[in-house]
Order: sequence, then C-alpha cells, then structure tokens
Amino acid sequence: MRSRSFPHFRWLLALSCGALGIVGAPRASAAQSGWTPRLQLDNDVYNYWRRHTHRPDEEYTNGVHASLESASAPWWGRRFAPGVPDCAVAPDAATCRSTLVTLGQDLYTPNLARAPHAVPDWELERPFFAWLFVSGTARVSSARTLHSTSLSIGVTGPPAGGALAQEVAHRIGFNEQVSGWETQIGFAPGVIAEYRQSVLAVRGGGSRGMAFDMAPEAAVSLGNIRSHAGLGGLARVGWNLSHPWHPSASGGRASTEWWVSAGGHAEYVARDMSLDGARGETGSRIDRVSSVGQYEFGAGVRLHGVSVEYRAVTTSREYRTGPGHHTYSSMIVSMK
Repeated sequence: MRSRSFPHFRWLLALSCGALGIVGAPRASAAQSGWTPRLQLDNDVYNYWRRHTHRPDEEYTNGVHASLESASAPWWGRRFAPGVPDCAVAPDAATCRSTLVTLGQDLYTPNLARAPHAVPDWELERPFFAWLFVSGTARVSSARTLHSTSLSIGVTGPPAGGALAQEVAHRIGFNEQVSGWETQIGFAPGVIAEYRQSVLAVRGGGSRGMAFDMAPEAAVSLGNIRSHAGLGGLARVGWNLSHPWHPSASGGRASTEWWVSAGGHAEYVARDMSLDGARGETGSRIDRVSSVGQYEFGAGVRLHGVSVEYRAVTTSREYRTGPGHHTYSSMIVSMK
C-alpha cells in the first residue's frame, strides 16, 4: 500500500511547486505582505445536529482547502489590476489588491451502502471522483465591491489521491473501509477559470456594537472540471462586525467579534466532471440536473486575530436519481 501512495505525493509536490510559481514575489516587504493561513474542512460527518450513525457519507463527502492570503499582489495579480496599490500599503478603505493561494482536494462518492457492482442499478449512483488542485486568486477590493479572478489547475483520478485520503480518514474514524474506488473517474489534467463579484448592498451599524450587512454575489466559471454561472448572496448579523472582505474599511477592529450568517445561491451548471466524466467511462447512466440551488447557515467568532467559523450547506438535487438534497458542513479556521 505504501509504495502505491508515492505517486500521489509526487503529484502533491508538483502542484505545490506550481503554487510557488503562481505566487511569485510580492513587491512589498515581508513585514507588510506576510502570508496569513486559512484552513477549511468540508465533510458531511460534521452535521452535528444528527446522530453520528445517521450522518451521510456520500455525494460531496470531503474537502480540504489550505490557503495562504497576502495583502500584496504577485506579477500575475498586478496584471489584473495595474495602477491599483497593494492592500499592504494602501490608505485605509482605499481600493487595493491582494492574493489568495489554495491547495485543495475534493472527494465525491456514491451512497457507500450501494457499492459499484454490489447492488442492482448501481450505475444510477454518483461515481467516485477526486480532484486535487492548486489555485491562485487575484482580488481587488474596496469598501463597496470585491472582484476575484482565479485560476485552478490540478488532476483527477488515481493521482488525485481520493482512495488513499478516504482510507486514512476511515481508519482514523474507526469506520468501515470503502470499496469501489477502482471504478472512479479516471486521470485527466484539469483547469477552471473563475470570476466573482460581490457588492456590499447593505451595511448597518459600525465596527462597535451590533451591526448587520448583506452582500449579493455573481460568479461564472469555465473549465473542463466545472463550468457554471450563478447568483446569490450572504447576510450577516453580529457584534463588533468587521467588514466582510476589507478589514481596514471598518475603521479599526475590536479585539473580539461574533456573527451569525445565512445565504443562498442559484446556479446553472453547464459542465460538472464529477458527473459528466462518468458517461462512457464507468458505465454510469446518471442524468445531470443543470439548475442547482444551495443555501447555508453559519456562525463564527473572532478573538484578536484568530477566527473560527462553522457553516452548514445544503445543495439541491444534482442528478435525476440522486438524493433530493445533500447537506455537508464546513469548519473554517483563519488568522488575520
């Protein structure tokens, strides 16, 4: 088993080196442009309001996204926003540019009680799929808007390490080992280009005491892994609520903060390799649904520079024979 895992680490190393190339060297000094970490873990086992034995383990079942954020822009970020100062040196509340780099892995599985070839009509279940990627995001933010342009590159299939990751997770959790990864959607290099724009439409209160805000969002992506267009938004209510994306626009942050949030999105999905890639390859007969809805609820707290947030995200039916909805939860830790 160990010898078979080495190719996964070679792919991880290659993607990490790619991330270094994407980042480049920011112009500001290290003190001004230090990278701050963010870790997001997605899993349906985090649906803590349900008994452990009744939590799902299917559909989008696990995601690990490790990110680094810089208040400066590398060479490619400067090309997206020439003449805009880095957030590390820009005046308070001024329009500025920043960078986010992410190394991530997403896993999708069918209902594990309906393993491939083990039950009738297994071809109507979601196929096994893994996506290992690195992405770079150039952001231009102001007190009013946030523009994000990102490029993700990665691999699918065995080099993405899905079987190994789920085996390790199930061993740690003392869960039954999963069979069926030999039928996963195969290897392919992948790319996704995405643009997002958020607008702070409502802001009530200040950086001290109770406050609320609401930010609509539009997004479009194009790539062989996923292509979509979507509209949505997020609303928050909290105490000492800082600006959603431009901390200096709040006029100075308090040392503590808490909030609750609610949001939703509607998407038209033109391409989803986790479903479309199975046709003619794994024997799958699934029929994808193009219009997909999503809603979420969350809560978070910040103490000085450390934030902890929990979100529960529910997605509507994504293919005709799939569940009517699927809920997973996210645990997010960041420092800023």
